[in-house]
Amino acid sequence: MSIQSPTRFSFFLFFLLSGFINFLLCETIYFEPIYAADNLYLPLLIKDLVSKQGIFHWYLPPSPYFFPDLFLNLILYPFVPFLYLPSLYGTLQMFLVLLGIGVLITKYVSKKAALPFLYCFELLFILLSLCGHWLGDDPLPFVYFLSQAHHSTGFFFSLLLALYLYSLLNEREKEQNKINSFQFLPLPYTLLFFFSFSLLYLSDRFSFSVGALSFFVVRIWDSRLPFSMRISYFQTKRFWILTLLFLFINELVFFYLKQIFQIPGSFQIFGNYLSNQTLESLIPLSLSYFWDFGKHIYYQGKSILFLFVCLGFCFHRFPNLIRHLILVFFPVLLGLLLIVGRFTYLHPYPIRYLFPLWFFCLFGITWVISSLGQRTPPWFLIGSLLTILFLIFSFPFSRSEVHSRLSSVTEKRVSYDLEKPIRFWSQGKQTPIPIRKDGKPYHWITGAFHTP
Repeated sequence: MSIQSPTRFSFFLFFLLSGFINFLLCETIYFEPIYAADNLYLPLLIKDLVSKQGIFHWYLPPSPYFFPDLFLNLILYPFVPFLYLPSLYGTLQMFLVLLGIGVLITKYVSKKAALPFLYCFELLFILLSLCGHWLGDDPLPFVYFLSQAHHSTGFFFSLLLALYLYSLLNEREKEQNKINSFQFLPLPYTLLFFFSFSLLYLSDRFSFSVGALSFFVVRIWDSRLPFSMRISYFQTKRFWILTLLFLFINELVFFYLKQIFQIPGSFQIFGNYLSNQTLESLIPLSLSYFWDFGKHIYYQGKSILFLFVCLGFCFHRFPNLIRHLILVFFPVLLGLLLIVGRFTYLHPYPIRYLFPLWFFCLFGITWVISSLGQRTPPWFLIGSLLTILFLIFSFPFSRSEVHSRLSSVTEKRVSYDLEKPIRFWSQGKQTPIPIRKDGKPYHWITGAFHTP
C-alpha cells in the first residue's frame, strides 16, 4: 500500500478489517446491550412482518424507528441468520458510517489523507469502547454507533441528508451565479428531500430535528457568504409554504398511524405532566435533574469524561463546521434530555440523547490526530487494527450461554426486559407476555398481545 496514492485495495482492506472488528465488538463487549430488549424490537417486528402474523397486533413506541432502520433490517433478513441480525446490523451501520465519512472527507482532502483519517476514526472508536468496558461504564455510551435502538441510524441518515441538500443548493447557486437571489432545486430533488425527511419525521422526530438543525447551522454559519445570502432560504414564501405543508401532511399521517398501531403520543404525555406543575417547581426540578445526570456520568461514564478532556484540548483545532455543530447541539440536546428524561418518560439517565455529541467529538478529535500524524506509515495503521483484532478474540463470547439460559425460561408472564430476549432466542416459539411491576400487562413496544 502506498501512502502517496492509496489504491482501491487499500480501502477494501480497511473496510474488511474494521468490519470484522466491529462484528467482534458486537459479539463481545457490546453483546449485552445490543441483544437487550430495546434492540430486539425491530428484528422481532421484521420476523412478524415477513410471516403470516403481520404487525398490526404490535403496540409501538412514540418513535417507531421505521426508516431507515426497518429498511436495513429488511435487506439483512434474507441473508443473515435471525439470531445474528443485531450484530450484523451493527456491523453494517458502522460500515455505512465509515463509508459516509470517507465520501465526505474526500471532498475536502485528498485520498492520501482520507484513508489515515478512517483508520484513526476506527481506532479511536475502538479504544474508547475498550476504555468504557474496562472502566465499567454503564451503559457503554459508544454502543449507539452499533445499535439499532433509539434510532442512531436515523441520526446518521438525517445528517447525511442535510449535508447533501446543502451541497446541492450551493452548487446550484454557483452555476446560476446569482449572489442576491435564491433558486429552489428542481421538482424531482424537492420531492426526494420532502419524502426522505417525511420518512424520518414519521420514524423519529428527534432524528428529523437533528437533520433540520444541522442544515440551519451549516447555512447560517457559512462565513464565506454574506449574511443576506445565508438567510435567503428562509425569506421566501415558498420555503414557509413547503414547511407548513410538510408539518401538516406528516402530522396527519402520524395521527392515522397512531390509530392503526396504537402509538402513544409523546406531546400528550409531556403536556399532561406540565399541566400538574407550576413554573416555580420546574426550575428546581430541572436543576436537580441535571445535577443527578452529571453524577451518573461521573460514576458511570468515565469514557465520556475522557472524551470531554480530549475535546477541551483539541476543540480550537476542529473544523469550523464541527465546532459550530457542537456549540449548537450541546444546549439543544441537553434541552431534549430534560424534556424527555425528566418531564415525559422519567428516565434517570437517558444518555442516548447526547449521542450526536459523541460523533461530532470523535470526528473532530480524529481530524486533529490524523493531521498530526499524516506521515504515519501504512503498516503501522494496519498493524494496529490487526493487534486489536487478536486482542478482542481473547474476550469472552457469551452467545451460547445467553441462548441456553433464555431459551430455558418457561414462565408465561415475564418482565418487559425478558419478554423480547425470550421471544428472540426461541425464534418465536415462546411468546411470553410482558408485565409491569404491578403484574398488569405492559402494552408499550410489544407484539405479545396477539397470543391467547
